[in-house]
Amino acid sequence: MSDYLTAFIAHLQTQDRSPHTIAAYRNDVAAFFAWLETQLGRGEATPRPLTPMEVTTFDIQKYRDALEDAGRQPAGVNRRLAALRVFFAWAIEAGHASANPVQRVKGVKQEARTPKALTSQEVYRLQREAAAQRQLAQAKAGADTSPTLVDALRDEALLNLLLYTGLRVSECADLRVTDVVLNGKDSQVIVRAGKGRKYREVPLHKTARQALEAYLAVRPDGRGAGKPGQDEPGPYLFLGQRGRLGTRGIQFRITALAEAAGVARPGFAVTPHVLRHTFATRLLREVGTDLVTVAALLGHASIATTQIYTQPSASDKAAAVAGLR
Repeated sequence: MSDYLTAFIAHLQTQDRSPHTIAAYRNDVAAFFAWLETQLGRGEATPRPLTPMEVTTFDIQKYRDALEDAGRQPAGVNRRLAALRVFFAWAIEAGHASANPVQRVKGVKQEARTPKALTSQEVYRLQREAAAQRQLAQAKAGADTSPTLVDALRDEALLNLLLYTGLRVSECADLRVTDVVLNGKDSQVIVRAGKGRKYREVPLHKTARQALEAYLAVRPDGRGAGKPGQDEPGPYLFLGQRGRLGTRGIQFRITALAEAAGVARPGFAVTPHVLRHTFATRLLREVGTDLVTVAALLGHASIATTQIYTQPSASDKAAAVAGLR
C-alpha cells in the first residue's frame, strides 16, 4: 500500500496542496488501510498487499461505523471520508481502481457549531497583557532597544494583526515586510498566496497599524542569520531567534499571551485560529458586516463557509430560553 500512498502524495503536491492538507490526507488514508488489513487478517507477512481496486463500498460503510463506535466526532469521521473520497478519485484517474467506493457512503449528520471565539472582555485582557509586557520591557530597556523589547513589540503587533485581519496562521508566518503597506487610513496587509494560492488585500485597523509601526521601527533585519540551511530572516515580517517566526512559533506566542492574561481555560486553547474566528464573529455581530464582505476579508472561496459564524452559540440559545416567561 505504501507505493500507492507515495504516488498519491506526489499527486497532491503537483496540485499545490498545503503541507497541512497533504499530511492530513496521508494519515487518514493510511489509517483506513491499516484498519482494513486488520479486519481482513492481513499483515506484513501477507504475500499480496491490499490494493485500492479491492476496496468496496461495504468496507467504507463499516469503517465509518467503526469510527463512530470508537467515539469519533462527526466532523472527524466526515473528514476521513472526504480524504478517502479524494484518494479513490485519484486511484481511478491513475488506473488503480475502477470505481469510487466512498461515493455512495453518507457522512455522519452533525449540528452546525459556532466556531469558538473570544468575548470582548477576553480580547481586552489579551491586548492589555501584550501592552503591559511591552511597557515593562520599555521601562527596563530605558533609552536602549533590548531583544526583550523587540520581542514584546513583535508579540503586540502579531496579536493585533491577527485580531484585526483574521489572517490564517500560515498567511501570517509568510508575510514579508513589503506586504505591509502603512499609509494612514489606506493601510493594508497583502496576502500574496492564501489558501488555494489566492491573493487578497486586507485593510489595517488603526490599532494593528500602530502596533506594526512600533515593531517595524525596531525590527532587526539581520537577526537570526548565521546558520546555513535556514530561512533568511530579512524579508519576513515576524522574526524569532533563528529567522522567520513560523506557524508553531506564532502559535506558541499567542498561547503564552493567553496564559499570562488568564484567558486560557480547560477545554479552550487560545490559538491564532481562535483569533480568526473572533475577527469574523465581531464583524458579523458587533459591526453588522454583510457575509460577502466578511468572506472576502477571510479569503473564503464560498459564502457558505462564512455562514457558520451566523450559527447561534450555546450562550445565545441559553439566553433565548431564559427570556421565556
